[in-house]
Amino acid sequence: MKYENLVFEDDFNGPDLDPNVWTKEVGMLRKGEPQYFTNRRENCFVENGCLVIRTLRENYEGAEYTSASVITGPHKAWLYGRMEMRAKLPRSRALWPAFWTLGANFFDGVDWPLCGEIDIMEMTGGAGVRDCETLSTVHWESYEKRGHDQYGGREKSYINDRPLCEDFHIYAVEWDAEGMTFFFDDHELYRMEITPDMQGAFNKPHFLILNTSLENWGPDSCPNEETELPQDYIIDYVRVYQ
Repeated sequence: MKYENLVFEDDFNGPDLDPNVWTKEVGMLRKGEPQYFTNRRENCFVENGCLVIRTLRENYEGAEYTSASVITGPHKAWLYGRMEMRAKLPRSRALWPAFWTLGANFFDGVDWPLCGEIDIMEMTGGAGVRDCETLSTVHWESYEKRGHDQYGGREKSYINDRPLCEDFHIYAVEWDAEGMTFFFDDHELYRMEITPDMQGAFNKPHFLILNTSLENWGPDSCPNEETELPQDYIIDYVRVYQ
């Protein structure tokens, strides 16, 4: 491992999330997503040394589904290092758990994608292989294209030999001034270069986000009666090394 100085760790061994670290987001926050993020224990709680994000099918505040999203911003953000999580993922059609970052300047009014986004882990659930597949994607505002650009995603995905709901795995990124390297357990997924086209989005501190969303990208990728709920995203720990 390139970074060895542990600068942040949450093993979720307390009775609840540390409010000095984590903020629970509330509302229908991501454009087009059908779930309502709540701050209720029904959707987000600490149990047996793990953080549990539970996605439910229920009518709540005008939505048909509820889930949770917790962030370290604006309390904590980091520039470079290794960001790592050990977790067991949910499964089923349209489930979309993620471990990701946004630039901390988001809180100063710098909108997405100019603030930059690092998706350390995403799983877009569905039948068969999708429940075995982990994605890592980087998003930014391209100077050259004058709009959104990205790298990674399904072209760089890793397909495990078992569904990711069956075992705990480690998902990580090692990030420096020149680029990022993504990992699944001890397997290196890929390395990408940070370029001037990214307008400094990845040379500024980022904060962490843990959430489960639901896809809503059309008739073949949205929740329906085949989506098995409730589903749990179980996080054993989150660590940052520098």
